[in-house]
Amino acid sequence: MKHAGGVGIEEVAEPELEPGHVLVDVAHAAVCGTDRAALDGGHDVGSGTRTLGHEASGRIVAIAPGGVRDDLRVGDRVTFETDAYLCMRCDACRTEQYNRCPNRRGIGTTADGALADRIAMPERAIHVLPDSVSLVEAALTEPLAIAVHAVVEQSPSLVGEVVVVIGPGAIGQLCARVARAVGATVVLVGRSRHAASLAKARNAGIDVVVDAETEDLDAIVHGLTGGRGAHSVFECSGATSVAESSLPLLRRGGRLVLVAFFQTAPAFDVDRLIHHELEIVGSRGKRPSSYRTALALMASGAVRVEPLISARLPLESWADGLDRVARGEKVVFDVAP
Repeated sequence: MKHAGGVGIEEVAEPELEPGHVLVDVAHAAVCGTDRAALDGGHDVGSGTRTLGHEASGRIVAIAPGGVRDDLRVGDRVTFETDAYLCMRCDACRTEQYNRCPNRRGIGTTADGALADRIAMPERAIHVLPDSVSLVEAALTEPLAIAVHAVVEQSPSLVGEVVVVIGPGAIGQLCARVARAVGATVVLVGRSRHAASLAKARNAGIDVVVDAETEDLDAIVHGLTGGRGAHSVFECSGATSVAESSLPLLRRGGRLVLVAFFQTAPAFDVDRLIHHELEIVGSRGKRPSSYRTALALMASGAVRVEPLISARLPLESWADGLDRVARGEKVVFDVAP
C-alpha cells in the first residue's frame, strides 16, 4: 500500500465483487520500475493511497452473477490484464485497443492493484492459463505482453532481419526473446554494470550480446548487416542520450521503436530522419491480443520467463524487494501458496 507517509503493508477491506467481475486470490505478484516510480508519485499515482502492483497471477475464488463469459470457473488458474476501467465506447475500446482508451484506469496506478491477497477484475481482463504455464511464470505475462506488443504488433515481420534491443532490463530481455522467437537475429545492448543481465541473455540464446562501454556497437551491427544497418531498434533503456544516438544504427528506411518511458524527451536528428526515411514508432503497454500471444509463447516454450526472476520473496519482505528492483533485479512476491 502506497500512501502519503510512504509504503507499507496494511489491512484493507476485501474488494467488492461488482457485476461483470471476478474475484481472484493472488498467488504471485511481480514488481517493476513502474512500481518504484509510483512511490514518488509518478505514473499518475499522485500522493493518494493506492495498492500497488500490476503483474500478477492467481486463482478465481468468486464470479459475480450475470456475467457474459461461460468459460470461467471458480478454481481456474488465471492472469489478468491491467485495465481496471475502460469506457467501452471509444473507437479504441470497440477494436480491443484498450491501451489507447483515453478514459482508461490501470491497476496499481490509477486503481488499486495486485500486491494484495485478493483483487477484483472485469471478466474481459481474465486469461485462463494453459496447463503448461505455471502460476509463477504467469506473473510475468504482463511484461511479456508489452514486449509482444512492441515487437509483433507495432512492427512489420522481422523474419530474417537484424534488430537491436537497447537496455537489458526485464522489458529489453523479453523484447529480445520475442524478436528471436519470431525469426530475427537479435543484438542486445547494455553497459558494463549490466554484466549479470547480459549473461542471462547470452544463456538464453540471444544471438549477439554487447557491452557498449567496451565494444564497438556500430561496428558489430554494420558487420552483421554488410554495412546496411539494422532493420529496427527497440529502445528499452529510457536513457535520452542513448535513444538520440541510436539512429545511426538503422538502415535507410529503418524503424526506431520507443518502448521505455523518458524523463527528458529525446531530441532526434531530423535531417537523418528525413534523408534516410526513418520511422519513430511509439509502443505503449499491451492489448488483449498481446496477452494471448504471450501465453502461447510461454506455453510452447518459445519464450521462457522464469530465468529472468532474480528473487522470490514473501510479501512481508516488500522493502527488500523494492530495493532489489531499484538495482535492476526482477522480483516476484509469493502472496499465497
